Amino acid sequence: MQNFSTLRKYLFFGLALLLICGCDAVQDVIISEPLSEMDAAPLRVTMIYPSDCVGSAAYCDAFHIGVRGAEEALRIVLTEVNGNENDPVATEMLIRDAAQNSGLVLTAGYQMGDVLARVAPEFPDVKFAIFDVVLDIPNVASVNYKSNEGSFLVGAIAALKSESNKIGYIGGADVPLLQEFEAGYVAGIHTVNPEAEITVEYISKDATGFGQPEKAKELALAQYASGVDVIYVAAGGSGQGVLEAAQEQQKFIIWVDANGNHLAPGIVLTSMTKEIPASVQRIIRETAEGNFMAGIRSFGLKDGGVSYAVDEHNRQLLSDDLIATVESLKAKIIAGEIVVPDTVSLPRE
Repeated sequence: MQNFSTLRKYLFFGLALLLICGCDAVQDVIISEPLSEMDAAPLRVTMIYPSDCVGSAAYCDAFHIGVRGAEEALRIVLTEVNGNENDPVATEMLIRDAAQNSGLVLTAGYQMGDVLARVAPEFPDVKFAIFDVVLDIPNVASVNYKSNEGSFLVGAIAALKSESNKIGYIGGADVPLLQEFEAGYVAGIHTVNPEAEITVEYISKDATGFGQPEKAKELALAQYASGVDVIYVAAGGSGQGVLEAAQEQQKFIIWVDANGNHLAPGIVLTSMTKEIPASVQRIIRETAEGNFMAGIRSFGLKDGGVSYAVDEHNRQLLSDDLIATVESLKAKIIAGEIVVPDTVSLPRE
């Protein structure tokens, strides 16, 4: 309808020129290409983070990189807003406000799922996208990553690299999303070394665990003191505390969500990466081009949604034989020969 209205304006303008300039001028106007929808009205996009987390957590930084990349590459009007993961009412108000002023609203994190599920149906003409949450709503794109598959591979790396046979995991919140990381990690470790001793700890029962680097550092120091020599951390901003502990003790840490190998070369063993920036830009581009696709999507090893990072900062830590073993496991997962669990048995032993 918008393109038709634009064309109609061109026709009226052409008729005016007919009276002034003659047929040749009219022909030039009529055959001109009408403005595209993107040219006529740049897409307004709002990114709502679960908290004030950009700059302190690999997870939020990955989304920030994604939306800023889209802003640069596409003609969108971008607004970035910090939610309050501990105040659902305030966060709901933020989403409602964004829906009234945006064509596309993005958010991420399990703590945003219930809030978006309430708000999205009230704005059927607005497109929404949420990451790491499964929502089946007609105007919501639900983008998920098979974190268990990527975690399986870094678990295998941890088991192959550990000299003490003691390996740790620290999660931000003891919730199903983070348990998926745990399940894959533990499975990867036990596939390589069934006798490995694994210590699993969570900072909190809720989202407050993503913003407690001091507590995370205490847990990490205690694990390292017990003989653990590799810790996988999936704890948002709290991961900085584990990184500090690893640096102090000169023991290994495995980063998450984005490539953090550069944070402490020789200390960060590898990173379990998600292709968040590319996914964010894909959703924005599809929406801007009128091709928004609602529904549940899931990206894993097969389609490059998750992986493990090897670069100049950690390559010397990983032998050719180690990488060959991990690549073999990756191929088996993609082929379906290995099915990686995505849940844990509770209570834990």
